[in-house]
Amino acid sequence: RLGLSLAPPLRRRSSAAAAPDLASTLWRALLASARRYDKEPALRSLLATARTAEHDITSGAWGEAERPALGDLQSAEEVAQRVAEHAVHRLCDGGRLYVPGKSDGADRRAVAAVRDAARSALDVAPSHLLVDAGFALLRMLEAPVRISEKVLAPRPGREARDGELEPPPRRVSRPAPPSALSVRPAPSQEEAFSAGAVLVSHPLMRRDVVLLLQADGPAGYAFGVVTNQPTGAPLGGGPLAGPASSVKQAARWTTGGRQLRDEMHQHRRVREAELELFSESTVFYGGPDGGWNVTMLHPHGGVAGCVRVRDGLYYGGDLASAAAMVREGEAAAADFCFYRGRIDWQPGQLAGECEMGEWVAGGWDVNPRGSGGGDDSFHGLPSHSGGDAEGGGGEARSWPPPGLMPRLARYAATASDLQLSDGVLGGGGGGGRLRSYKVGAWAHVVSALARGAEEAAGGEAPHPLHDWLRLHPVEAEEAAELHRGGGRNAEGTLQPPAWRTREDWEAAEK
Repeated sequence: RLGLSLAPPLRRRSSAAAAPDLASTLWRALLASARRYDKEPALRSLLATARTAEHDITSGAWGEAERPALGDLQSAEEVAQRVAEHAVHRLCDGGRLYVPGKSDGADRRAVAAVRDAARSALDVAPSHLLVDAGFALLRMLEAPVRISEKVLAPRPGREARDGELEPPPRRVSRPAPPSALSVRPAPSQEEAFSAGAVLVSHPLMRRDVVLLLQADGPAGYAFGVVTNQPTGAPLGGGPLAGPASSVKQAARWTTGGRQLRDEMHQHRRVREAELELFSESTVFYGGPDGGWNVTMLHPHGGVAGCVRVRDGLYYGGDLASAAAMVREGEAAAADFCFYRGRIDWQPGQLAGECEMGEWVAGGWDVNPRGSGGGDDSFHGLPSHSGGDAEGGGGEARSWPPPGLMPRLARYAATASDLQLSDGVLGGGGGGGRLRSYKVGAWAHVVSALARGAEEAAGGEAPHPLHDWLRLHPVEAEEAAELHRGGGRNAEGTLQPPAWRTREDWEAAEK
């Protein structure tokens, strides 16, 4: 019925050379492809479009990006891309990436989204491009389905049936077993955009876990650090951002005012004796902003100059004060984690990125060890306390924060010939282990977030956010194939697809 209602106008406006039944056949193929996204909702997490809005730093608001009207487009590919954007935005409740559970309610069927988007283009798009645009749109809908055969695993607990997608050949990063980490969807914007909130990125992005260190609500500034990306460089001897420079020569130590202005002034070298206690500490990648700035994250409020994120979790402070606490036995060197760089958001920028589906925000707690073995227990690895986190002895704790598992991170960064059991840290060489840690820590937080959403909803059905855990990391070649905007240029360099921000693409390629 839908095909008959739309095929006549499509035929009337199509090229006269087109076969009479071509439009009807093409329309049925488009709807059949869309139905696959309704039959297997996990496929929707592979749908993505480029950003169609731009953030204005001056006003702190997001506005539509300037681009040609649909009727002025010159190619079938451009028309198809515009129709695909319309369909994805409807299916994703206005976003550009699909977040399971966010788009509940109303009519969120992929068939309806594609049908309405195509109808809206019929009377506007150049008529001579419609048939070719229809085929281009079909290719765009089929690309995620084709890629899913490599990156999407069947639902856990059963084998794939006839006609369903087979398990991908690569190993799926399993979430950790239930642990002491408790993550819940943020109940309000005030909690989502406040210090101590945790952000998890969409699986098509870098799979970052970000801890917000400061945030002034949805309309204010915010900054935080990526907690789940160890670099493999030691704080004392290894280079932090240059071939011959160690952190003691070039780093700037951050505190509440971003940099200490007293005895730890940015131009003063850190004393060798102070750094020696932490020289074996792994440096984490905190984000693309901040350059040489190094942020110290820890559970000790007694460190001079530190800033409270929440009870039991602090950042910054005087390194000499932290070293004195270690020498006096009041803290352990392993209690302090060091992050090069950070992520900064201008007023209103983070709220817009969350609306687009790039991040999911949540609140969290680290419950007593008796409830699950400690947050540093991952795929059966022994737990690690991480210091005198406040609130122990039966109350919720704040250390370590989501995405950070200190002992496992040290294994990933420093192990050479150590053979870890299957499913813990796979891959040969440090790069494979570091990546496995990053993806596994992300899956750990997503799993906890899905359980928290289930509990908030009464726990009667699995939350669809579990579908994110079925997706392998999408490799560069596969990411380019997901969008016609990707591919290789004349020099053979792989170009980022339009839905990936360049910063995200470059970080993923490193």
